[in-house]
Amino acid sequence: MVNQHWAQMVVKKIASIIKKDVQVVNKSGQIIASSNSSQLGDIHQAALHSIQRNLPIEIEEEDMNFWKVKSPAVILPFEYQDTTYGALIISGTPEEVRESSRLLKVTAEFIIEQEIERSAKFKSSLSRTQMLSNILFNKDMTSHSYSRKQIIDFLGLNTKVAVASIFINTTSKTKIRSIKNTLSNWQLYDDDILELTPQDLLFVFKTNSNRGKTLEELKQFIAHSISLDIFERTLITVGDFNIGIQGLIQSYNEAQSLRKLVLSMNQTEGLYTYKDYEFEVICQNIRKYSPDKEASLIVNYKKLASFGGDKYLNETVEAYFRNHGKLVKTANDLYIHRNTLNYRIKKIHEITGWDLNTIDGIVLLRIAQYLYKTR
Repeated sequence: MVNQHWAQMVVKKIASIIKKDVQVVNKSGQIIASSNSSQLGDIHQAALHSIQRNLPIEIEEEDMNFWKVKSPAVILPFEYQDTTYGALIISGTPEEVRESSRLLKVTAEFIIEQEIERSAKFKSSLSRTQMLSNILFNKDMTSHSYSRKQIIDFLGLNTKVAVASIFINTTSKTKIRSIKNTLSNWQLYDDDILELTPQDLLFVFKTNSNRGKTLEELKQFIAHSISLDIFERTLITVGDFNIGIQGLIQSYNEAQSLRKLVLSMNQTEGLYTYKDYEFEVICQNIRKYSPDKEASLIVNYKKLASFGGDKYLNETVEAYFRNHGKLVKTANDLYIHRNTLNYRIKKIHEITGWDLNTIDGIVLLRIAQYLYKTR
């Protein structure tokens, strides 16, 4: 049954049309909304009789004692999807009310239909928000596999999603409202927006042929909007597109890790995507979650940085990665012979144990170099 707040809306609307006392009763015959508040909670037997038989009742003055009421009235049961939900009681002689009864009944049913549908939509939206929050913020991983297919279908996670972390670095209510309006305009049917605080939001983007199916396309879509003045002092970090529950969590973690990285760079506004800073985020996570490994990598790299009077091995590593491992270009940049470069690469292997002829050696050296430079 529609709740008392919306039943009161019915009372207010009907009373404005016919200028009579109006009550709404629920399926049990209890008055749940009335233009006369003293009647709230009363059981109206005539209305209950009307609801049980789904028939209108007209109470004339001579019938008042029989129905145990204080004034004549017309009782109109109302329906939603062929189910009787309650009744409308309009005080006044049937002759005064009869002509308008059809209009009043249709008006009441229309308001109730609207509010029941709005309530269902709100509950669905609330349910989605609760479910997304539980997935993203609940550390109990067993919840991520509960009714997996049902959850995936309900949240639309059977298509790729990208999570954007949006931080509005202002207390201006006008600016916050403008940004939220823009986010609402971005929102498509299956997107979700979670408001953690008035200034801290998450936007779960679903892939879309017009807005973007890749992170680069989505970046272009967002960039077109954040060039507006309203996004001044707003930081947006976007995780990569992934699929499923674990994909949602991964994209969220990428967006949050990227946000921490950007803030550590003293940047408080702008648009940043995970793929553009993936290496830096990985190194940041090593620093945060594996400080012992970070220290070991830095100590090993220090051997290169301090080797030789002119510290030429550090310069060699810088040129090597600047040229994406291309030996001829690296040698040319350093103004040395290719054989000299090969000697230096061999020396790096001897000092660190990292062989640049292997993927593992290249990756470890690159991570160590970044951690050393940003320590």
